[in-house]
Amino acid sequence: MPDVKNKGKVRSMICTIATATVIEIGDLVAISAGLIIKATATSTKVAMALQASASGDVKIEVTRGRAEILMDSSDAFAVTHKGGEYDIAVSGSTGKQTVNQSGTSYKVIMIDPSQDAGIVDATTNIKCIINRPIDEMLGTV
Repeated sequence: MPDVKNKGKVRSMICTIATATVIEIGDLVAISAGLIIKATATSTKVAMALQASASGDVKIEVTRGRAEILMDSSDAFAVTHKGGEYDIAVSGSTGKQTVNQSGTSYKVIMIDPSQDAGIVDATTNIKCIINRPIDEMLGTV
């Protein structure tokens, strides 16, 4: 099951992937030296992989812009999280990516401010927005 799920219509782009990089559909990705890599907790801009990529692949389709996504969270969802800008957390044992409501250094994910953003005390299927997309330029998309 993907770490992140697409919530609606998205724009996409084909990007070049870093050598020997394995990405699963739904992984958050970032850019390093102009190439797509799997996003880390310190990624400053992200997108979501729309397809999987095996080691040896040279291109991958990723979201473009502020896509709506569903993510699990590292802390229980609370109404006060709506509209908050947060980092991602990456589990050391599984590599699973989640919203880190305790991290606000990079603010790459925003929890959707809408009424249906999530169920209070749940840690799954939190409606989010990619807040800092990899194709962001000069603060706008």
